[in-house]
Amino acid sequence: MNRDGFVYPLAIGVTFILTVLSATLLMRGVSELNISSRQVYSSAAFHYADAAVDQAAKNLRTPTDTTDDVMTTTYGNGSFTVDSMTALATPGEWQVLTSGVSAADPNTPRHIEAIYRMTPQSVFQFALFGANNVTVSGSAITDSYDSRLGPYEDDPGLGYNKDHHGDIGTNSTSSGGVTISGSIFIDGQVAVGPTVTDPTSIVTGYDASFITGGTSPASNTQDVVSMSQAFPMPPVVVPLGLTCSNHTVTGHTTETLSPTGGPLGNGTYCYNNLTVQGGGELTTSGPVTVYLTGVFTATGNTVVGDPSDPKAMTVLVSSTGAATLEGTITGSSEFYGALYGPSAIMTISGNADVYGSIVAQTVNVTGSASVHYDTALTENTTISNTSRATMVAWREL
Repeated sequence: MNRDGFVYPLAIGVTFILTVLSATLLMRGVSELNISSRQVYSSAAFHYADAAVDQAAKNLRTPTDTTDDVMTTTYGNGSFTVDSMTALATPGEWQVLTSGVSAADPNTPRHIEAIYRMTPQSVFQFALFGANNVTVSGSAITDSYDSRLGPYEDDPGLGYNKDHHGDIGTNSTSSGGVTISGSIFIDGQVAVGPTVTDPTSIVTGYDASFITGGTSPASNTQDVVSMSQAFPMPPVVVPLGLTCSNHTVTGHTTETLSPTGGPLGNGTYCYNNLTVQGGGELTTSGPVTVYLTGVFTATGNTVVGDPSDPKAMTVLVSSTGAATLEGTITGSSEFYGALYGPSAIMTISGNADVYGSIVAQTVNVTGSASVHYDTALTENTTISNTSRATMVAWREL
């Protein structure tokens, strides 16, 4: 009896100890599970906050246009928010504050601060760009060259300077956004509006044999592409104090614009209607910017711009009313420069030659006109529609 009396309480004691140990281990396991879960949730919140930093960089790509900014995004297991984007005292630098949260632990967000340096990019990224539409017909051609290497030259025996970046673009997502016909030749790529499933459906008259896709040998798989987002078209505003008047360069005369000339003495000029008559030449002795508020016409053996440096002349077409502007470069005229008119209709016809870039609302190229895109214009940021974001600092708050 004494032995049985001893074993029974011993068993109860051992059972109690094991129960306590089991409960302790269970509680520890639950605690460690909770800690692990919190770590997982916290890690997810951090990654969401970091994703918001990337989103802020996309937003800052067009800092003057906030209509396409995404400030918050919610997913099934969390969300991120771009809390603020603030311009700093250092020109071109922005402070970005973001936060991220896991849906499983919404009361424990994580926060990140990043500093971006924005570098303006040139609006002149295409040989021809028409926000609404581009029409190329007849025997017109596009290709490219680099004026930093010398003049355009398509003869290998004479210092070949020709490439396959004669790109054409439009923001249109409707059939006819780009129309091509005749025996045209596009030595480059055609880019249409964003998120189009079948980009070739936007190109009326599409013929793969007339488009190189920007490659040599030509690749039909790259002929026509859909841009990831619409190409921004910022407005042109004539600077305060810059007076504008009609101006004509008479036939067989030469006028030279100076980088220290113009009403403001800084190489900036403004004309309502600008006409260059047959045999006339309007050139530059350095970088100048010409604002236009009316019609630009160059006809019959005229030369506009600097043949040795198309970057030197930038023509910005501004609309001061509701009317659509029209501009024409016709005949055997030569244009060396960059022309931008977000509300303008530009027509290039006859056997005119363009060495540079034309960006407008609507672009029409007919006859045997040639457009040679100057890749050096990527350095021209007289007007910029996008910026490149470079992160210069980052920390978690």
